[in-house]
Amino acid sequence: MGYLTYGNTSAPFEIDDELMAHLRVVMVTKLRRNESFPLTVMTDDGRAETLWIHASIPMRFVTECEEDPALDRPLLVAMMNAANSARGLDLTRDEFAVAPSQSRRLHALSA
Repeated sequence: MGYLTYGNTSAPFEIDDELMAHLRVVMVTKLRRNESFPLTVMTDDGRAETLWIHASIPMRFVTECEEDPALDRPLLVAMMNAANSARGLDLTRDEFAVAPSQSRRLHALSA
């Protein structure tokens, strides 16, 4: 499992390493282009929380795996298209939450 810390949140978000690798590529690509976007995640208490992703807000990606997992191009394209939309990248949607071979659940760690 990996962890995304964003802004001054007290609890990082726990993210499957494979999904984290994809999310990191999307976020870094968008921010290198100076493109902000909304990112919606499910918190540990079952609420959907939307973060405004902006280059001025500090973030940290931490993974437990030594090597980045292989990237799935169709998933990257779907995530980038969602991030480019008015709704933003919503990781609570099934297309991003579950992979065919394994579960990709995203939730906040308890504080």
